[in-house]
Amino acid sequence: MLTAGPAWTATADSPQTPAPLLGGAEEVLVLTHRCDLAFVEEHLRPARAAGAAVTVVYDAAAGPVTPGDGEAPIRDLLPVPVVCRSGGQFRARVVISVSRTAALVSIGSGDATAEGWGRDAEVWTHLRAEGPTVPTLITDLADWLLRLPAQLWIEPAGAERLAAVAKLLTARPHAAEADEPLLLTNDQVPIVEQLPFPSGADRLSLCAPAFDPAGRTLAEIVRDVRPASTRLLLPAGVRCDPVGLLVALDDAPENSVRMPVSPRYLHAGALEWWTGDAGVVVTGGLDCTPESLQSTTAEPGGHCELGLLQEVTVSLLDAVDARDIALDDDALAAEPPAAPAPAVARVLGVRLLAERVEATLLVPGATAPDGLVVSAGEAAVKLPWATADGRLHTYAAEAAALAARTAQVRAADGTELGAAPVTDVGGAVTRFTHASPLETLPLAALVGDATLLDALFAAVTQLASGRTPRYGTAPEERRASEETRLRALVGPALLDLAFGRVPVPAGATGREDSLADVVAGLDAGQRDRLRQHVLRLGGAAAGWPLPARLAAFRLVLVLAAAGLWPQPQDWTPLVAAGLDSLIAADDEAFAGEQAALATVGLAAVHHGHRLAPLSGFAELRAAVRLDHAAPEELVARYAGGLAGEVLGEEFGALDVAADAGELLVRSAFDDAVDAIPESLGTVQRTDAGGVLVDTGKDPRRTTLLVLDLLRDFPDTHVTVRGAAGTETHGWWNGRRLVLLSPFGGRWRGSLWPGLMTGIATYAKGASPLPAAARTWITEIAEMGEA
Repeated sequence: MLTAGPAWTATADSPQTPAPLLGGAEEVLVLTHRCDLAFVEEHLRPARAAGAAVTVVYDAAAGPVTPGDGEAPIRDLLPVPVVCRSGGQFRARVVISVSRTAALVSIGSGDATAEGWGRDAEVWTHLRAEGPTVPTLITDLADWLLRLPAQLWIEPAGAERLAAVAKLLTARPHAAEADEPLLLTNDQVPIVEQLPFPSGADRLSLCAPAFDPAGRTLAEIVRDVRPASTRLLLPAGVRCDPVGLLVALDDAPENSVRMPVSPRYLHAGALEWWTGDAGVVVTGGLDCTPESLQSTTAEPGGHCELGLLQEVTVSLLDAVDARDIALDDDALAAEPPAAPAPAVARVLGVRLLAERVEATLLVPGATAPDGLVVSAGEAAVKLPWATADGRLHTYAAEAAALAARTAQVRAADGTELGAAPVTDVGGAVTRFTHASPLETLPLAALVGDATLLDALFAAVTQLASGRTPRYGTAPEERRASEETRLRALVGPALLDLAFGRVPVPAGATGREDSLADVVAGLDAGQRDRLRQHVLRLGGAAAGWPLPARLAAFRLVLVLAAAGLWPQPQDWTPLVAAGLDSLIAADDEAFAGEQAALATVGLAAVHHGHRLAPLSGFAELRAAVRLDHAAPEELVARYAGGLAGEVLGEEFGALDVAADAGELLVRSAFDDAVDAIPESLGTVQRTDAGGVLVDTGKDPRRTTLLVLDLLRDFPDTHVTVRGAAGTETHGWWNGRRLVLLSPFGGRWRGSLWPGLMTGIATYAKGASPLPAAARTWITEIAEMGEA
């Protein structure tokens, strides 16, 4: 096992994780007292993008949590707020990144906040365990993680994550190593009883964030160690009673008190004792109080602590730039301990599980509300009581997912219970196998980098691998299953792009994340490479399932809007081809996204067509037949950010909807054409308002079948093209039938003027057509002489 530290963190203008996380980690676990969720999520996103499941356990009573803003629930990590059953504080601070072959464990004093992970001076030790075996410290840590849920009020999902990390930590056999650090936990034995104090040390040094009011814990340590000299390092703002400390130091033959010059040392904690040149240090940010050092987690008021004991040859505390002070210095004004917070009901979290919403409530007594109301924006979900584990109550209901990172919760009687983070549990615990670079970078940061582009388009290709069976499953259920499967492949960011959940600033300029500015700055080689990527993507997407086509077409659309092809005669055909591929797919589970993106795409093609007429625009317009109305909010999201020099400054949701509304006016005839069975062949609308069918069946009989299906639309021109390429034309008005058949390079026309009983029996082959009343030869495939 390689050990780095213990050491003070350097001043960090840009806070970061205490140590670089393990490459290839399968699980990342953060334990902390206070937590800034938005900060942690940002700094652990690279690990998440690399495939790790990330869990953050923090003290729910330690203060307000900042989940950050956003319309989507948290899914890059699983927040696990906990409360100690003892009534004490959860104060363990550790960062674990682990795979089946290696583990990196950082144990220290800093909370998972910008201050604790960089701005404050904290003590951290980093332990790396690789090879075929794991040392005792790692197995001790895994055992403690498995025991931890018994000491906490914790949701089942959190306990499962602790167990998963413990399992990975012990995936290799155990083998003790010489001179290992000793892991200190207090769930079974008080920490002070585990310290191998010598019988008379040369020096005792101690720094702590807090001391008990009478200084009794310090006094007992001084009596146990019996040092020749005692040194206290008291940071500004330390919680202590100077008089109590003065009494505690009475038994020390020699003592000194110093204060760090910098205020950054407030939350650090370390205990050292020295005999000659041999030193022992205890780290972990422990308070010098009975709750931290002299109690177990099972005792009333006992904190949950985690520390590390190791031998050192250089003093941590002597290295701090400090000045001598007296215990009656004004900087050490008595700081009384915080009054215990009143027992209140506390919402631990709101969880989204497929089509189910759950909330957990920790109540102070034996009774709990019958139900909860969870609100996010204008949406509200009523959750009836479901189960309980002691004081921890779970409320659940089948409901649509909440589109928010934070929800307000109140009891059914209207009592406000506070805010809680909203987590997509399935998304948070799923490991990605082919994560897209969008997990860590915006699209604008990818387009100029060949490696990142390759990774992006490879991830889009992954969306086309496999699919959830379409038949025998409701669309809503299949959609949830498909999203779960795809998220496990590529992560949520690419799905957010495909499904219109995030805007892409493509056309605007002068913004930090402007795609148009980045595209304009590409050199010729980069531009050509990106164009080739997009062309290959468009060609491959034709055979893909709908989610992959959505991702591919949106990429084509935003890059076109960003000016990758400045001239409309260049980009319009490409967008039109992508739109044609998009509308050719059929999947009711994603029909809303298909309709919305097709609406925006058609408006974009129409804009280009007005600037540079597109051959085949009428056919494309006729082919866009949407089974579902485009949801307005989705149209707005897909259209957002596209306005600019290419698509026009006014290209927005309202104009798109108006334009598409004129282009996509549907009629009863449209519905009748769509209802023609696929078994007859491929059905298309013609520019002249007729119908063209390509079939492998008998053309003449197929013509009769289609004419009969369209009998409510008299004299519709139906053309049926057989396998040999020959065509049969027909018109039917309910009484009169006209057919044109090939005849030596011309057409033979046949007329039946009075088929009063219809043509259904002839179309089905029940009886043959009677002899035509009149025939003729014509050069043109029109109703003509009839």
